[in-house]
Amino acid sequence: MREINLKEDLEKIYPLIKQLRNNLSLEDFLEKFQLAKKTQHYKLFAYEDKGAFKAACGVMPFNVLYHNHCLYICDFVVDEALRGKGVGQSFFKKIQIWAKKQGYEELELSSSFFRTQAHEFYIQKMDFEKSGFVFKKNIKL
Repeated sequence: MREINLKEDLEKIYPLIKQLRNNLSLEDFLEKFQLAKKTQHYKLFAYEDKGAFKAACGVMPFNVLYHNHCLYICDFVVDEALRGKGVGQSFFKKIQIWAKKQGYEELELSSSFFRTQAHEFYIQKMDFEKSGFVFKKNIKL
């Protein structure tokens, strides 16, 4: 597991990120990464094997009144060809270990309704529990 910061690594990991965020252009990814890193302390970690990125996890502190030292999992993706083979579970455990070492006490994430396999992964393999809904509203004029 290593943190991704260099533009060349961001460009290399982009196809993997696109598996999760399929409407995100490379330009938008690079721009949003820099903004989130600067303003929200976003970090992007990768699992790499033989020079190829196999999984990625974006995280940031989630400082809200209803959590204690919470790390938000913004983006978690395992290469489609490797899903169900233990890569995600192993990588996620490394993220949890890192989070504990940083002083975090809780993890939170949200997942789209249609990602039912991801829900099973989080609940059955990673011991998450469903705790609510996320609501959003577009207010763009």
